[in-house]
Amino acid sequence: MGAVADEPPRLRRPKLSRDPCVTAPPRAWGWSVQLYALRSGASWGVGDLADLRRFARWSRAAGASLLLLNPLGAQRPTLPYQASPYFASSRRFRNVVYLRVEEVEGAQGADIAAERDAALRLNAERLIDYDRVFELKSAALWKVFNASPRPRGLASYVAREGSALREFAEFNAEGDARPAEFHVWIQFHLDRQLARASREIGLITDVPVGFEPGGFDASRWRLHLAPRMRVGAPPDEFFRDGQDWGLPPVNPWKLGDARWEPFIDAVRGAGRHAAGIRLDHVMGLFRLFWIPDGMPARQGAYVKYPARILLSLLARESRRADAFVIGEDLGLVEPVVRRQLKKKGSLSYRLVWFESSEPETWPRDAIAAVGTHDLPTVAGIWTLSEPERRLHHLREKLVQLTRLPDGTPVVDVAVEVYTQLARGRPRIVLVSLEDALGVHERPNVPGTTHQFPNWRLALPAPIERIETSDGPMRIAEAMRRARR
Repeated sequence: MGAVADEPPRLRRPKLSRDPCVTAPPRAWGWSVQLYALRSGASWGVGDLADLRRFARWSRAAGASLLLLNPLGAQRPTLPYQASPYFASSRRFRNVVYLRVEEVEGAQGADIAAERDAALRLNAERLIDYDRVFELKSAALWKVFNASPRPRGLASYVAREGSALREFAEFNAEGDARPAEFHVWIQFHLDRQLARASREIGLITDVPVGFEPGGFDASRWRLHLAPRMRVGAPPDEFFRDGQDWGLPPVNPWKLGDARWEPFIDAVRGAGRHAAGIRLDHVMGLFRLFWIPDGMPARQGAYVKYPARILLSLLARESRRADAFVIGEDLGLVEPVVRRQLKKKGSLSYRLVWFESSEPETWPRDAIAAVGTHDLPTVAGIWTLSEPERRLHHLREKLVQLTRLPDGTPVVDVAVEVYTQLARGRPRIVLVSLEDALGVHERPNVPGTTHQFPNWRLALPAPIERIETSDGPMRIAEAMRRARR
């Protein structure tokens, strides 16, 4: 790893176009999508990679260049099935619930009608039943696996993924009672379906800051983790008690012993089939907030990480994947961190909820958005339906940005907010589908478990209706008028 010490090149710059023969526009836009929530009439109770492909095709025709996805990391094949994409068993491999069963090679010859019919009925409920989705998809896939020959390309995929894939499959087989070969086969088809979706539009994949303590990554890197510690965040304006994410931290003094693979693995996995890579909580390259077992989040402390080496590795992986990088530099971020990320070419994050200035003054090398999956929606703040009352002061930001009177419909407010972002300086604007559809609930309320259905709410309309809905169409038109 001697090359790591050398001064690395800058991160890959965004092309903002899927056609290498087309000069990239100076500014672009895209949708921020929770894939599980993006259902169609053909979904098995949860949005999947075929739904992604369809929505990507429509989005590109509407003028979008990018789709930002929630993390797609694999979960343990056990019940209850984990819903949080930021609490995955593996950051490298992918979640079986996102597989479209009918598009798996050999599915047409398998008797999966009963599973499909039961799964289609799940679409009638807005609350996603992950346990049932997993049961039905696993049962149907097992039938397909046993009824079809091994697909062409499987051997080369297995060779490319190496020992990590074998270990992952064996780990899953311990909890699932199906052979490791079945789990290898599933990952092959997930990779194939994601590749098909990526040919429709540029995908931005998300790298979570950590992984589930009982999952594959934690088992694989167990000798390199800090014992009896969890990762979180200190108290701030949005989360007064701090945050305990329940994630085991990688020991920074042992990363070199692991040949930096816990970090490389996650970034390289996200970079496959991606136009861009978003690093959740990019401060984790510089420092992480550790919370000792038995202590509340507010009594944690920061531990430094080897940022120079991690940035070097990130630059190498960015160029290897030909993918640009977005650093989620939100919350308590020191100015030196943003300076170093900017020097390397990472795009910054700028949010309406966090910024006190107008979008035309925000940095050019940035992503402009209203919020993130952890923050309130436009509808939630405009109507004050957001349950966290202390965030209601954010409504004044909407008033100042839009100049719209009380009583304005929430979709009109969202259209005007994103129109203002479209006219701003940042090179990319990301539009939340929840905002475009006037959804009041946010995908996740940090610090809650049973009080809110985190990561379980589907969008209130299927893709077939979203494609003709007023909000998305008007926002797409606003982006065209702003020449994005």
